[in-house]
Amino acid sequence: MKFFCGLLTVVMLLCLVPVGAAQDGGRAVITPDSASQLVELIRLGRGSTEYVAYSPDGQTIAVASTVGVWLYPAAALNTETEPPLLKTVKLVEAMAFAPDGKTLVTASSRELQYWDAATQELLGTANTGKSAYGLAFSPDGALLAVNIGYGGLLLWDVAANVEKVTISGSLQTNGGVIFSPDGAHVAGSTSDYKVHLWNTADGSEAAVFEGHSRYVYDLAFSPDGAVLASAGYDKSVRLWDVSAGVELAALAGTEENPLDEAYSVAFSPDGRLLASGHAKGKIALWDAAGKTLKLVTGPAAGEIRDVAFSPDGKYLVSASSENVAHVWDTVTGAEVMATVGHTFLMNAAVFSPDSGTLALAEWSKQLWLWDVAGFQELNFATPLPKASAASLSNESLLAFASDGSVLATTDGFDIVLLNPADGAEILRLDDCRGTIVGFVFSPDNSLIAEATSDGLCVYSVAVGALLVSFTSADWLEGVVFSPDQTLIATTSKDHTARIYGLP
Repeated sequence: MKFFCGLLTVVMLLCLVPVGAAQDGGRAVITPDSASQLVELIRLGRGSTEYVAYSPDGQTIAVASTVGVWLYPAAALNTETEPPLLKTVKLVEAMAFAPDGKTLVTASSRELQYWDAATQELLGTANTGKSAYGLAFSPDGALLAVNIGYGGLLLWDVAANVEKVTISGSLQTNGGVIFSPDGAHVAGSTSDYKVHLWNTADGSEAAVFEGHSRYVYDLAFSPDGAVLASAGYDKSVRLWDVSAGVELAALAGTEENPLDEAYSVAFSPDGRLLASGHAKGKIALWDAAGKTLKLVTGPAAGEIRDVAFSPDGKYLVSASSENVAHVWDTVTGAEVMATVGHTFLMNAAVFSPDSGTLALAEWSKQLWLWDVAGFQELNFATPLPKASAASLSNESLLAFASDGSVLATTDGFDIVLLNPADGAEILRLDDCRGTIVGFVFSPDNSLIAEATSDGLCVYSVAVGALLVSFTSADWLEGVVFSPDQTLIATTSKDHTARIYGLP
């Protein structure tokens, strides 16, 4: 299987900008003497969304992203103005509000961080020594349950900031943990598809629920603690009788309204509604008896990774793998608002020759054209249509023609030439063998030279025809034209550099 680069690879191809052009734009030229003074001018985008949670008073929605944790006013999730940010040093692996709402705890890199939700100040840290995949406070706020995956479940004494007990077992790393409303039990899912209840007093096992045939991703207790709901990859949401230890119902879609894999589940505060988040952007609202009341499908078609009701039960917030958090009206099922500014992994960037435009490629098959002069936030820039290129999910190379008339991009298999003005596809260059590792326009923009795992290809930009190709014994690593366009040079993993020109 061909694969161009890892998810975290970022390749930036910066066109050379004349000194005068930079000065005309009002920005100082970066020189060897001034480079040490560089500062970050702006961050584009708010990162990939991961989790969402309402504060206990319902006034704040916390959105954990790859940048940190954003604290949005609950009535202004779609604000263009950046909300307060808890800027964690490492990626946030899990988060939870304390029951009184005053503290938000995040987990990253084997450490717990306690934040003042009002001032956004870091109150303290705790080194658990284990990576955390899920967090939950006990109802009285005295204990914090930490899913440590194959190591089991850690019950952390919050006041003493020490471990109280470790519950052994192989917990699912992307499964939820949750306390019962009375705090007597904590629930989690294990890698064998079972749901377990443990006593919080000593960590002993209280019950085991069997029925899911695939991984269980999320759990929720009803407000009275009598029912435990679980969301599974087997496309079902199951309801369990806590006291009797038996299954009450298996909720699934119908032929008319099929439901895909279930990733998240939550009860409304009054216990009358149950929300479940599924693949393909679907959210199901169920009544207490398990009857589907509404099926919500938003504009984001990804997995609904997290759902949470507002304290008054009027709204539901969801986080999608499409990196959008939505707020829904629980009565009508209508979308109330959605976040802006969140992006997926950014793979590549290139400046236009006049330095006025920055093109950016997202892993989520999106291209953005950002106005450098305006310095506006990323998602208020101009997006190019997702259908304009082959498969941008592995996009890692971008290049403008030197006159700015063409934007070239690749997914590692084809080169697509786009009109930067509207994102329309001009030509597709797809006749070269192998995986693309680089390409470059000729100085007069009439040719594109492409370096691949199999060799070198040279195309006509005007008609997209493959003009000539050469094979190599090993992967090429780069390609470049000479400034006078008389030579093409390639470097290869076979420890050679090859020069091509006319006889």
